[in-house]
Amino acid sequence: MIFEEHFQHVERQFLWHKQTLHTASGLSIRSNSTSWTGFHEAFKGEDGTELVIGEHSDVEILFAQEVECLRLEYYVVSDFLCDDLHMLFDAERGDCDLATPIPRNFYWLTVEGSGFRDLRPGPIATNPYHQVIDGPFRRLTISTSQAGTVHIRRLEWTGTQRH
Repeated sequence: MIFEEHFQHVERQFLWHKQTLHTASGLSIRSNSTSWTGFHEAFKGEDGTELVIGEHSDVEILFAQEVECLRLEYYVVSDFLCDDLHMLFDAERGDCDLATPIPRNFYWLTVEGSGFRDLRPGPIATNPYHQVIDGPFRRLTISTSQAGTVHIRRLEWTGTQRH
């Protein structure tokens, strides 16, 4: 079975420190930081509401059941100066300059579940992009640094099938 959350029924609001929002799709979204995070009008792409994770934030998304595969639709808005934007590796570009220094990551994805924990750098996409994250896991944490914001437009996932 495929589950999805695109935040159309979530009221536009800030999530305060340690506040948890429960969605109809079974997600528990918790802000574990003092910086701003919340549900706001979409900045790019289609109209609607998106989860915006501000700088120096830590947002935990807990799934009601174990996830086999997650498709995450997101984009990043960077606070880098225009001269520094050429350093960003844009996930939808295949013509990146290998001589350009690899930028430091300004957000990370941590997946956890069944005694498993994996920390990985978040790919940078300045336009709406889809990333597939294989499970199994029950928790996804998105952690940001000071360089920008991560905008989550939609989550689509399948649960694990136990036989």
